[in-house]
Amino acid sequence: MVTPLQVFHRSARAISAREFEDALHAICRPRFPPAFSPRHRHIGCAISGGVDSMALAFLFNRLKHEKTLNASVSPNEQFRVGDNILGKVRAVIVDHGLREGSDEEAQKVAHAIKTKIGDLVDPTIETINWESELGPGVDPRTHPSIEPLARKLRYAAIAGVCLRHNICSIFTGHHEDDQYETILMRMISGRGYRGLQGIPTAVDIPECYDIHNVYQSGYLDDQESASPFWTRMPTGKRMKKYLKYSLRDQLDPQTLQYEIAYGMRSDGSQYFNEYQRTHRKWGDYPPVPEVDAEDGGIMIYRPLLGFSKDRLIATCEENDIPWFEDHTNADPTFTPRNAIRYLVKHHQLPSALQKPAILQLAARCRARVAAEEAEAGRVLERLYVHDLATTAGTVEAEMPSFRLPVGPRLSRRSSVWRKKRLVHYRTIAAIIIRRLLSLVTPTHNLPTLADLDYSVSLLFPELRLPDEKEIPTLQGEPKGYMISGVHMDPLIQPNGSVRWRLSRAPYQAKTTAPTLRLSQSALASRFLKEPSEWAWAGWTKWKLWDGRYWIRLRHRAPCPVRVAPFEAVYQKDFREGLLLGQKVKHKELLASMLKAYAPGRIRYTLPAVYAETDLSGLIHGNESYWPQPPEHLRRAAAGIREDDHSTPTPETVTTKQLQRHLTKEQIHELLWFYKEWEDEQAASFRDYDEVWEESRYLSSPSTSPQSNKNKRKLLALPTLGLSLPGIYDWVQCEVRYRKIDGDLLRRGTSWQRFKFWRTRDAGFRLRRRETLLERREWLGLKRRKLAGEVPVSVADAFKSE
Repeated sequence: MVTPLQVFHRSARAISAREFEDALHAICRPRFPPAFSPRHRHIGCAISGGVDSMALAFLFNRLKHEKTLNASVSPNEQFRVGDNILGKVRAVIVDHGLREGSDEEAQKVAHAIKTKIGDLVDPTIETINWESELGPGVDPRTHPSIEPLARKLRYAAIAGVCLRHNICSIFTGHHEDDQYETILMRMISGRGYRGLQGIPTAVDIPECYDIHNVYQSGYLDDQESASPFWTRMPTGKRMKKYLKYSLRDQLDPQTLQYEIAYGMRSDGSQYFNEYQRTHRKWGDYPPVPEVDAEDGGIMIYRPLLGFSKDRLIATCEENDIPWFEDHTNADPTFTPRNAIRYLVKHHQLPSALQKPAILQLAARCRARVAAEEAEAGRVLERLYVHDLATTAGTVEAEMPSFRLPVGPRLSRRSSVWRKKRLVHYRTIAAIIIRRLLSLVTPTHNLPTLADLDYSVSLLFPELRLPDEKEIPTLQGEPKGYMISGVHMDPLIQPNGSVRWRLSRAPYQAKTTAPTLRLSQSALASRFLKEPSEWAWAGWTKWKLWDGRYWIRLRHRAPCPVRVAPFEAVYQKDFREGLLLGQKVKHKELLASMLKAYAPGRIRYTLPAVYAETDLSGLIHGNESYWPQPPEHLRRAAAGIREDDHSTPTPETVTTKQLQRHLTKEQIHELLWFYKEWEDEQAASFRDYDEVWEESRYLSSPSTSPQSNKNKRKLLALPTLGLSLPGIYDWVQCEVRYRKIDGDLLRRGTSWQRFKFWRTRDAGFRLRRRETLLERREWLGLKRRKLAGEVPVSVADAFKSE
């Protein structure tokens, strides 16, 4: 009997469908776990024509084809990308136009996808318009920073395709070799262990921070639509299970008796009278609902990071999939990545710099960062987030305390161990501060952990290094400071603890304030019409204002409308406009609301809506907007013949008279007259943009020039819900806050979480929500019960087991 030879094939093998499906399941986690959607949704693939992207398109086509054949699978069991069922694949091909023949190559790639891959992948070619970015006649290849600019425009083009086809998931073909090259580049630049993690598998789309429905936004619009992709309403068995558990929380007589005795609400909600702002001491005023926070956006997924380029080539060769090589990738002088690729390919690197060792290093770095983030999450359970006000973009929190562990082991007494543990705790504290800054900062690039050393020493005194104890700014009571556009203000509590209030840093006097401008409505839509008949312009696109608020406007005013920071010079007129004859009762309404919701200089970071002219006449309807036309047009509108010199010219004519009696030539003449009149009104403001900036002295609002006061009119403070009466018939504004860190709020408000209590009766279980104050009240009532002051039937419901 002959023993068969064991042959080991050293060539790379193609990627199987199961491997690709497992890779997708590993990175495409549900973004909104409570949500459910039985609808199919398209996904996008960024296709460059290389072997990696072509293999990605083929793998998706094969996966979709297999799932389509299995039609007996229920919607709950079908393959999902994130929260939605996998739909058709849209291949996005971006033509940069930087090489000769790039347009022809893009057409060839699209043709190869249609003919070789399958009909389940639909190609789309997007060409970058360099003239709109650099101006006409400028060669983009001469731009000094062409690579980052091309990257920004490439992602903007991909985002445009996603908006047109309602796509929220984009997949790229980055593979294991790209990961290796990226880590080598970062090692050369001196990055730390956090930078050596490599390319992330899932991340929000970059370079599109100011595009709504693309970067961390769009969820609210989806929920307001008639057929949302994300729905929280369960169906079928999920509905039965939901009702089953919800009915368990119905109140029984014992629960109701306890709530009546102790002042809790019968609906089971929290009793926040001590924390509600409407009960603060400086005035009685209507409560302001918080501004809704955005969520959603487009995600970038990289499912091929676990596969080498050899396996991608084998996949394309085995399935007869063509690909196209970019000759610029072989030029080592073109980009740093090309130089690294040339070095790896043509030189024998030490074993410590070869791909297996570098990838293991990246894995250890990711594990270390994951452990630090997990520990920071546990520490956040001790963080007290007292107030997150999206109306003003502020948050108040008490920092958790750290304590070095003590024990009998001699290693814990050594100075080396204690210093190492102190440095580790400082890293955890820096992570906490960074996550708090993300709630308020107007910038999308958060500071690195190394840049937060001073913040850690100031907010966590127990973690100060030995050489920092002599720094003058760290001595005595903590002082406020600014970092990353955020003002950190310490609030000393009566018990000696420090509560930190994070708010938007005030705008500097010589810096450009964030401004959104909407031009006046077209004259043609208002011509020969009364102001009440003017048509509304459509809603503008959502714009990101100051990196914090998504704002959109619409109006029918005859002047431009702006969104800019609130200024004190317009506060008096705005307050008087709010009163409307109720000066005795509400004379301090504006001052009280600003003091409660935006104290100090925080109010000067609120978005405010301004008009460039006074609209009070239009709002109250007691004044005509249009000037009277010239004398000969008034006579024609009144029906007076040209040869009639005895009839006097009327002083005023109505719009109906102008419509009825003027000829076509006279109407054109009147239109030109109104146009010149509005141009004169606009010219009276000279250069309004310069006036707007010259009148900003936010550092000392009392010194603002009064000569420019009547140049504009404060109409509304949308985040506080304050507006001049009747202004929403002319100008409307909608505001949303940007995406916030929900995990931080859930952990930071753990002292408000559900608590579970049981009585001695095994058949009675009570679950209620309690605050820290309610817990203290309950303990006090329990003590009074032991003294005989509380009915036994009520207290028995909360005895411990």
